[in-house]
Amino acid sequence: MNKKIAIVGAGVGGLATAARLAKQGYSVEVFEKLGECGGRNHLLEDRGFKFDMGPSFVLMPDFFEEVFSYCGQDIKEYLNLRAIDPSYTIFYPGADALTVYKDSARTKDELEKIEAGSSKGFDGFIKETTRIYDAVRPLLYDCFTPRAILNPAYWGLLGKIRALESYWGLAKKFFKTEKFCYAFTFEAMFMGVSPFNAPAFYSIISYADHVQKIFHPMGSMYQIPMALEKMAKKFGVRFHYNAQVKKIRPKSGALILELDGREAAFDKVVVNADYAYAQSELLGKHLPAYKYSCSVYLIYLGLKQKVNGFAHHNLFFSKNLKRNLSQIFDEKAMPDDPSFYVHVPTVTDASLAPPGKEIFYILVPVANLQSNKEDISGYEEKLRGIIFDKISEKLGSRLEDLIEVEHRFYPKDFIDCYNIKYGATFGLAHNLMQSAFFRPANFDRTIKNLYFVGASTQPGGGLPVVIAGSRIVADLITGRPK
Repeated sequence: MNKKIAIVGAGVGGLATAARLAKQGYSVEVFEKLGECGGRNHLLEDRGFKFDMGPSFVLMPDFFEEVFSYCGQDIKEYLNLRAIDPSYTIFYPGADALTVYKDSARTKDELEKIEAGSSKGFDGFIKETTRIYDAVRPLLYDCFTPRAILNPAYWGLLGKIRALESYWGLAKKFFKTEKFCYAFTFEAMFMGVSPFNAPAFYSIISYADHVQKIFHPMGSMYQIPMALEKMAKKFGVRFHYNAQVKKIRPKSGALILELDGREAAFDKVVVNADYAYAQSELLGKHLPAYKYSCSVYLIYLGLKQKVNGFAHHNLFFSKNLKRNLSQIFDEKAMPDDPSFYVHVPTVTDASLAPPGKEIFYILVPVANLQSNKEDISGYEEKLRGIIFDKISEKLGSRLEDLIEVEHRFYPKDFIDCYNIKYGATFGLAHNLMQSAFFRPANFDRTIKNLYFVGASTQPGGGLPVVIAGSRIVADLITGRPK
């Protein structure tokens, strides 16, 4: 069999694929543009503060366990995943707040305080999302082509997983008020898409939140790529950092990587770079009219002292969420009243900041740069001011006065640092026509022995799902049954 394989990109998908293939006896080399592993799952350290720059939570821990067990390893020797409690708090405009707990009975008590009878809607919603999850989960390890939809075996599945309904529409069947519909569909924003456009089967994220719970890897989210890199090295994977691949081309039955001043030939290549970037820049192909996810504006704050009133995860909802989403996804304009997310990992993991200090990671969904009508630089201070005022109101003191360290990350930085097309943080949008059968496959249809793994390919975005994608690629290459 062909044995020499290159992985282009040391993101979580590339690392997991490298470890799997090396375990199966392949000679694997990883080429990464940056000086360390992780991709968007990166770490920023400054004056004792450790900021996770990208993903900020772990869902579906069984997907993480699977990649380690596939390689004959015990995940507990690599990662310490701790379930957090409470899971998160949602701050609505005004006085209302909803805290979601690890214990769903407590969550239902919170729902009843806001709307009598809503706990029954919660039970029905969770029952339905559990049913959808059970139907969807096996598919996350399959690679589909559009032709597969012609297979009658899948026709009944479309209705079973509510493929033609929206995430929002599903929630509306169980909750009377928009307030709760948003509370149980906001997860769509963590895939970079509006809940009005995301298919209902993405409600499996709600299932994961409320049934499997939310986890934090002690020591930072960056422990995940570090663990995968460690495991890959154990099986002999060789890493080349500060080694940007410029082009990929076939030649005499091999695949050639063009790097600065040299070339390297491999039997097979797995691309973990952003899919759209890889197609246009590395392979020189014409891109179809893809729909892209939103981008985000990020603020990383190291605070001088501990604060009260915030959970590990916190969401601040706009006064008019429908308009907020429309501005981002339809108008491609800066939100005038943004919704945003505040990650306070030091609530769970004090090791991420100096003693007695706190981390605030603030994420604001904004339009990507494909046809953005407004430059964020001209709007930034206003946007930052709105966000800081809302946080300060909950703190009971000025957030600005507590800041010891501040860093910011912009949509353009996703292009410059990670080669993400249009700065679309979550890659290709997760709408119906870019999901499952219609999402880019994990293999190239025109270039033999070329494969893809990452958020924009099947099965989709999010750390656990990308890890599932690494299993798909490994199985395609090795011919190993699932």
